[in-house]
Amino acid sequence: MASIADVLTGLGQVGPWFWGRFTDLIDLIANNSILLVAVIFAIVAGVIGVILKVVRKFGIKGRR
Repeated sequence: MASIADVLTGLGQVGPWFWGRFTDLIDLIANNSILLVAVIFAIVAGVIGVILKVVRKFGIKGRR
Protein backbone atom coordinates (compact mmCIF):
# COMPACT_ATOMS: atom_id res chain seq x y z
CA MET A 1 0.00 0.00 0.00
CA ALA A 2 1.36 3.41 -0.97
CA SER A 3 2.07 5.98 1.68
CA ILE A 4 0.30 9.34 1.76
CA ALA A 5 3.52 11.10 0.73
CA ASP A 6 3.78 8.95 -2.42
CA VAL A 7 0.15 9.65 -3.29
CA LEU A 8 0.61 13.42 -2.81
CA THR A 9 3.80 13.36 -4.89
CA GLY A 10 1.96 11.56 -7.68
CA LEU A 11 -0.92 14.04 -7.56
CA GLY A 12 1.57 16.92 -7.69
CA GLN A 13 3.03 15.52 -10.90
CA VAL A 14 -0.37 15.16 -12.60
CA GLY A 15 -0.91 18.93 -12.87
CA PRO A 16 2.19 19.74 -14.95
CA TRP A 17 1.68 16.61 -17.07
CA PHE A 18 -1.94 17.55 -17.78
CA TRP A 19 -1.02 21.17 -18.58
CA GLY A 20 1.80 19.96 -20.85
CA ARG A 21 -0.71 18.03 -22.97
CA PHE A 22 -2.70 21.17 -23.77
CA THR A 23 0.07 23.77 -24.07
CA ASP A 24 0.34 23.42 -27.85
CA LEU A 25 -3.42 23.71 -28.28
CA ILE A 26 -3.59 26.81 -26.06
CA ASP A 27 -0.70 28.43 -27.96
CA LEU A 28 -2.47 27.71 -31.25
CA ILE A 29 -5.71 29.29 -30.04
CA ALA A 30 -3.94 32.31 -28.53
CA ASN A 31 -1.96 33.00 -31.73
CA ASN A 32 -4.90 32.62 -34.13
CA SER A 33 -7.37 35.47 -33.74
CA ILE A 34 -10.25 33.65 -35.46
CA LEU A 35 -9.95 30.69 -33.12
CA LEU A 36 -9.54 33.01 -30.14
CA VAL A 37 -12.78 34.85 -30.93
CA ALA A 38 -14.63 31.55 -31.41
CA VAL A 39 -13.35 30.12 -28.13
CA ILE A 40 -14.15 33.30 -26.18
CA PHE A 41 -17.65 33.36 -27.71
CA ALA A 42 -18.21 29.72 -26.75
CA ILE A 43 -17.06 30.34 -23.17
CA VAL A 44 -19.28 33.43 -22.80
CA ALA A 45 -22.29 31.65 -24.33
CA GLY A 46 -21.75 28.70 -22.01
CA VAL A 47 -21.54 30.93 -18.94
CA ILE A 48 -24.73 32.76 -19.97
CA GLY A 49 -26.46 29.42 -20.51
CA VAL A 50 -25.46 28.17 -17.07
CA ILE A 51 -26.61 31.44 -15.47
CA LEU A 52 -29.99 31.20 -17.22
CA LYS A 53 -30.39 27.59 -16.14
CA VAL A 54 -29.65 28.46 -12.51
CA VAL A 55 -32.04 31.43 -12.60
CA ARG A 56 -34.81 29.24 -14.04
CA LYS A 57 -34.22 26.63 -11.33
CA PHE A 58 -35.05 29.31 -8.77
CA GLY A 59 -38.42 29.76 -10.47
CA ILE A 60 -37.83 33.08 -12.20
CA LYS A 61 -39.34 33.01 -15.68
CA GLY A 62 -39.17 35.41 -18.58
CA ARG A 63 -42.03 37.44 -20.00
CA ARG A 64 -44.66 35.60 -22.01
